[in-house]
Amino acid sequence: MKVSNALLEEAVKIYKVLSNINRIKILYFLENNEADVSSIVAHVELPQPMVSHQLAILYRYQLVTKNKKGTHVYYCLDDPHILEMVDAMLGHVSHEIKGEPHPYSHTEQHSNK
Repeated sequence: MKVSNALLEEAVKIYKVLSNINRIKILYFLENNEADVSSIVAHVELPQPMVSHQLAILYRYQLVTKNKKGTHVYYCLDDPHILEMVDAMLGHVSHEIKGEPHPYSHTEQHSNK
């Protein structure tokens, strides 16, 4: 894949969106749930205005979708691949914390040849 500056700049914007713990909590909650704001508020235990603000940012970057049903707006995860990326980062962090080598690390690949 050829990586252009424009593509890198968009990726950096998504990384900035994901740099907020509350947004990641919301994304994980929505992984298997379609939920309205009050359900998300109850699950992530944050004030409603904060949850609404975070959802607006996630929606702007196409990480969640929204669907109005009556007077309620329901949100769901738009791109499950985004959580695969977060899972990969959490795996990286868990190895760092434990001081263990990463599976398939560059040094492991060379030592197995």
